Amino acid sequence: MENSDSKETGKSIFRNVLYGFSTWVLPLGLSFVATPIIVETLGHKDYGIYALILGIVGYSFNLSFGRAIIKYIAEYRARSESEKIRDVISAAFFINLVVGIIGILAISLSANFLVGNVFQIEAADQSKTVTALYLAAMLIFSLMLNQLFNSILQGIHRFDVYSKIFNFNNLAVLSGNILLALNGYGLVYLLAWNLFINILSGIFYAASAKRLLPEFGINLKFKPESLKLILRFSAGIIGYQILANILLLFERGWITRQLGSESLTYYVVPMSLSFYIHGFVTSLILVIFPLASELKDNPVKLLRLYTKATKTVCFFVFFLAATFIVQSRVFLTLWMGAEFAEQSSTLLIIHTITFSLLAILTVSWQMTEGLGYPSYNTYIFMICLLLNIVTIVSLTPGYGNFGVALGRLAGFGTIFFSVFYVERWFFGQIQIKFWLRLASLLGASAVLSAVVQILIIGNFQFGWLTFLAAAGGGGIVYCLVLLLFGFVEEEEKQLLKSILSR
Repeated sequence: MENSDSKETGKSIFRNVLYGFSTWVLPLGLSFVATPIIVETLGHKDYGIYALILGIVGYSFNLSFGRAIIKYIAEYRARSESEKIRDVISAAFFINLVVGIIGILAISLSANFLVGNVFQIEAADQSKTVTALYLAAMLIFSLMLNQLFNSILQGIHRFDVYSKIFNFNNLAVLSGNILLALNGYGLVYLLAWNLFINILSGIFYAASAKRLLPEFGINLKFKPESLKLILRFSAGIIGYQILANILLLFERGWITRQLGSESLTYYVVPMSLSFYIHGFVTSLILVIFPLASELKDNPVKLLRLYTKATKTVCFFVFFLAATFIVQSRVFLTLWMGAEFAEQSSTLLIIHTITFSLLAILTVSWQMTEGLGYPSYNTYIFMICLLLNIVTIVSLTPGYGNFGVALGRLAGFGTIFFSVFYVERWFFGQIQIKFWLRLASLLGASAVLSAVVQILIIGNFQFGWLTFLAAAGGGGIVYCLVLLLFGFVEEEEKQLLKSILSR
């Protein structure tokens, strides 16, 4: 009976992983089409401003109070304490509402100062940048409310509904951006379209949460204890989010001031491409956070969840990293043009290493939060931020964008080693044998994959078909080597066959 339950749980987790994966892979294809179109139509300077504004949207007041909702809905349902859920939702709604309003006021009132004095945008572009900041303020407010309702769906493990709405949002935004760009509309119109779609998605999230969670409700007369609970748990998450916001805004503002908005375009595009590795991993392990909350009192199952998740993440990360590194110049030349590749291919390699380390770190990061220790992540990120800023400022004068990328790598490369501390903390020891086997098998497979890709690229005509053939050939070799050395266990094969047969 226990084995049957374990298999069914495995299937459920696998299905949720696939739903999470869809939130990455479906928008990805369209974004590859959208990025060169938008860069070309806006121009490198305006696209740099657009990237700067999107950075403010994603990394300013858009704080993750919703993470507490995921944790406590999952925890209360596991403990059969569903009566507490409405109070927690109400408290989180109140917090998001207040912070969202503060965000609108703060950005709107400081828009002219930010544009003229902080980012030092050229005079001819200041008016549209200020308007873009006003739209950004409203977009932040929309995202603050959206995260509350989509967190409810994640907390009740309805990743199917969450992924459908998330995919609709991304596909609608990207499709609209392409059409607007092709018809000559500028960055202000693109941001207005983003705002409209996010409001529409928020309505879908709220309606779905109300329909699927019987305890759903918002009452502003909630218990003060619920407010304290949300704030106490969220303090750690908000702490490292604020630090991450400072890093991103400093980084983009620093490049804009020191090197110009055009240089920011050359920096942000390869960074966005590398960030897909992290986004891909996050989409796969969305399920980890609520599951960790449910398994906090079962260390054996928790360790199993951790090692399986880490193994899965590393399997994808090693191959993606090898492909991005080997084919950086080829891909950017085909995608953005030879001139762009000349400026950005080395940056893509550095960013790929950075975000690959961050992707692997994400498993322990999510688990630590799910077990109720988000403040630990804040302390770790303090080290990262300090190293980032010091190295970025030191290396930019001599190395430009490359120095900024190295500065980012220095910080995240250092905090990667916190993974081993977390293992010792929660499981009593570092999983040395697990990591040695993982690194040796995946490392050898990735090297052979890279060799195959280099040979194909060097011996066939330059073009998309050669790029795809190299990636495909490298992928086949990568998987065959891992199968040969028993990387995939029999239980995992049976689970995969069972899922696919259905």
